[in-house]
Amino acid sequence: MTTTEGKRATYKQRYDEADDGLRFQELTYTGNFVGMEPVTDGIKGDKMMKARAKSGVLEKVSKDDVLKDQFSIDELNDLNNYLAWNIWDVLVMRATEGVSGMIPRQEYEILAFMHEFYRWPELLRMTTAEVGGAQGVMDIGASARREIGTKINSVHDWAIGAVGFGMGRCGLLALETIGADDYIPESNEILKFMQRVLWGKRQDGYLLNSQDRYRCQIHEQDFLDQLVAQVEPLEHGSPKHSAFTQFNAAAELLSFLDHYDCRLGLGDTGPYELPDGNILILRDLFVNEEVFHWSDVCEDAKLPHCYSLALVIDPEKMGLNEIRVNDISTTFTRPKNYIEAIVGGAVFAREKWNTPMGEVYPIKIDDLAEHLGRVQTATLKLYTKTSKMCRRDLIWNGQYVYYIDMILPHLRKAGTYEKACRDYDLWEIDQRVSNYYYDITKRGFAQETVPSKIFSGAGYLPFSDNADLRNSKGRWL
Repeated sequence: MTTTEGKRATYKQRYDEADDGLRFQELTYTGNFVGMEPVTDGIKGDKMMKARAKSGVLEKVSKDDVLKDQFSIDELNDLNNYLAWNIWDVLVMRATEGVSGMIPRQEYEILAFMHEFYRWPELLRMTTAEVGGAQGVMDIGASARREIGTKINSVHDWAIGAVGFGMGRCGLLALETIGADDYIPESNEILKFMQRVLWGKRQDGYLLNSQDRYRCQIHEQDFLDQLVAQVEPLEHGSPKHSAFTQFNAAAELLSFLDHYDCRLGLGDTGPYELPDGNILILRDLFVNEEVFHWSDVCEDAKLPHCYSLALVIDPEKMGLNEIRVNDISTTFTRPKNYIEAIVGGAVFAREKWNTPMGEVYPIKIDDLAEHLGRVQTATLKLYTKTSKMCRRDLIWNGQYVYYIDMILPHLRKAGTYEKACRDYDLWEIDQRVSNYYYDITKRGFAQETVPSKIFSGAGYLPFSDNADLRNSKGRWL
């Protein structure tokens, strides 16, 4: 990459109300808006989706709105349409990311989508009751404001609604096992939990980063100040800069692999503007998720649950025109590569998911070599372990990553994980989904129907005007 020295950064213009942002890709979105102007990506796309909404659910919402027991049909449809566009928006941006080639991701994803839609409603209903209702769920989200190394982050919170409701319902519609007006109370359970967690975390009335011009500025200022105080200056080409960026890359690779080639192992927040005009991105890399049996190699390497990195970027050095921290916790910029513009960094370790923040410790960049060696050792062993697994094990393991991990941090924080395992058979597989294992290989369902319906937005059917908010699965015919 060549930085654009001397080219003025214009990224702050993206935060002006009248600005439509840049286009990061040329594709456009149709979804349920056939015959209308196609929707773009980014800030302009968000504006277009809000303008087409029939309710105010996509605008800044109040606490009273969030405390309501359920959404109306119009609100459900607006969320369905927006999440479908948002899924398209984030998926086309990550389309070029690499995969290991060992893991059948499309197959495990579609099974997990459908499993979540069937099973999550009762789990989330139970968790809401156990924490004392809606306010308790909002408090789960608020906990992330003073933590790093927490999976109560954008991608997990977003996944509750976008994946569990949006993709799960869409997959079952595509498989023709449910109708468009089925499971409405269950849809409400999922979407209300998502709304409450996100509202509690952001506390600005928005739910998703895309609604706020792709900003995820959730941390309290005094907490941020403590982290920034430990940032070490970095100069491109120096040994420290190389050590920091190499460690970031290696830990990111392991976080991907430990989570079966998906982004649940990563979590960015920001951008935060610093007093000197630079911007801060906080990045969590979860390299040892103890709930998964294959993470024993990470435990053997004595890796912490999470490494958190503070990346300080000089926007003028790279001539930054736009920065997006999207809803799958991933930072994208224009120009694309910001590595050379990293001018400061810090690394922190959180040993366990519930390690108190007072025990999260910094690691000097000069001391990263030992940690890098552990990460690389675990990565090699995990590749070896994964390569020996049969296709069925790979698919069901991946299914568990989605189905378990997307709500795991919320259950942990609520103290309901053990109850979910004991009383709700959390780790058991619903018989319907077990049978779908065979159905998804027929007619190229996973490889053809899923991309054409789920990733394109074409399969997110709206609830009809005659839909009844009380209507679950009415009949099996």
